[in-house]
Amino acid sequence: MKVGLCGFGGMGRTHAQLLQKHADVQLVAVADAQAELRQQAKDAYGVQTWSSGEEMIAAGGLDVVFVCAPTYLHAPLVIQALRAGCHVFGEKPMALNETLCADMSAVADECGKVLMIGQVLRFWPEYVFLKKVIDSGEYGKLHTLSMTRVGGVSTGWNGWYLDEERGGMQIFDRHIHDTDAILWMLGLPRAVYSYGVHRDPHGEGGICHSFTHYDYGDGLVVSAEGSADAPKGFPFTAAYRAFFAGACIEFNSTAKPTLKVYAGGEAQVPELPVAAETLSSGLNISTGGPYLNEQCYFFDCLRKGVKPVTVTPASAKQTIRVVKAEIESCRARKAIVL
Repeated sequence: MKVGLCGFGGMGRTHAQLLQKHADVQLVAVADAQAELRQQAKDAYGVQTWSSGEEMIAAGGLDVVFVCAPTYLHAPLVIQALRAGCHVFGEKPMALNETLCADMSAVADECGKVLMIGQVLRFWPEYVFLKKVIDSGEYGKLHTLSMTRVGGVSTGWNGWYLDEERGGMQIFDRHIHDTDAILWMLGLPRAVYSYGVHRDPHGEGGICHSFTHYDYGDGLVVSAEGSADAPKGFPFTAAYRAFFAGACIEFNSTAKPTLKVYAGGEAQVPELPVAAETLSSGLNISTGGPYLNEQCYFFDCLRKGVKPVTVTPASAKQTIRVVKAEIESCRARKAIVL
């Protein structure tokens, strides 16, 4: 399978490194607006390079396109690639709004091609473990779940990350991971109530730090914090704490070990798949294990001729619906019913 990659920033470089792990997959083309990054791709992988994803896709000769470009380019590039006869792996977020997500899904169905969005926590061992425990009822009823994902600010190429019209800032780029994980584990909440801090003290611009309560009723308390406002030197941290009737499960990406189960007595350390792929992509990603997991799943679906079920366009669209409601809640200062 010949693959073209749109965007050679942090996520593009991550996927490029891991694409080398598949025997029947060949990265043959990379598109990026920055000449320096195009040269890096050419030097590292010997690929043909293009200054835009549109040109790369139009040139043809591809079976699969990976879209790792800035968020505002996701929908047009995905749609062009699908119409060019390619299967598409698109990085999260799916798009900036539900309408664009629906358009992408419709074109994938119309063209009979696979579209999968990279909601990587669905392939992250510590989050997969938590979902299995919730589904199995091993420790009884879930009482509370809190998630957090905090780190410093990123600007992105040409400042797109900080521009709400092009990137949606941290709720769309960072916090969306936890929102998606919560929906994957628990389904759609009845409502969301969010509080947010704007980088601009007058409330203009994107929300750089947010707290959300997800209303599931039945006494279940679920919340998530997301931030791109940590000072330089603060370690990027992803974490969760889940209290069940019979145990507490705690994950923290900065801890060793990262995952512990407290079920009475000493903490237990569950066995998880070893994430052995070391990366140097320039992001807060040190291991490629979960990203390789999602790539393997995507390509396995293509080989078998089946549509992905772990992440579907419909589930990715629903996640966009909820994070949009969170932004609305931050601004309206009230709960938003879903």
